[in-house]
Amino acid sequence: MRFETFKQGHLRVFITKQELSVHDVRPETLAVGKGQDLLRNLLEEAESNFGFHAVGTLEFFVTFFPNDGMLVDVRREGELPEETFDEFDQVEIRMTVDIVHHVLYQLEEFEDVIQASHGLLRHVPMTETGGALYYFEGRYYLYFEERMAEALERTITTVLSEYGVPSAKSPLAMAEYGKTLQRADAIKMIAGTFSV
Repeated sequence: MRFETFKQGHLRVFITKQELSVHDVRPETLAVGKGQDLLRNLLEEAESNFGFHAVGTLEFFVTFFPNDGMLVDVRREGELPEETFDEFDQVEIRMTVDIVHHVLYQLEEFEDVIQASHGLLRHVPMTETGGALYYFEGRYYLYFEERMAEALERTITTVLSEYGVPSAKSPLAMAEYGKTLQRADAIKMIAGTFSV
């Protein structure tokens, strides 16, 4: 588990596909059995390492990336009670699960975009759009809107994971509030313009 963000009452964790496989957790098993055990372990680790107390109402927003893993965004409603915490405190959990079939990766530097584009160039003819490139909140995003064949998606996400991380951000928000640097054929354009 990689804890990406921790603020008072807000926790964001990425769990790799390998970790999900070890725990035998899939979208349909998240709310029962081993899925519950994994979420319990997540909350226990968050409490021991970051002081995040699982009390009151917790909202779980879970985004599954079939080839990468799962992003868990946990938000606690309201303020912590003044009294000391009891191991028998009542916790209400609300969960929203989304399965993402498009490919969207966040890359920190433009150099990462160039490197990833050269790595993807020979695979791009098999995609419909050739990829879009956005700049949003100080980072670059490569986006493939279409649903791909499983082997192609796995290849593309493997290359992208060398240079960035999967993103649960909305491509619509990026298109509206960020800068659209290239709407289609971004990989071909970047690899053709910039050498490595």
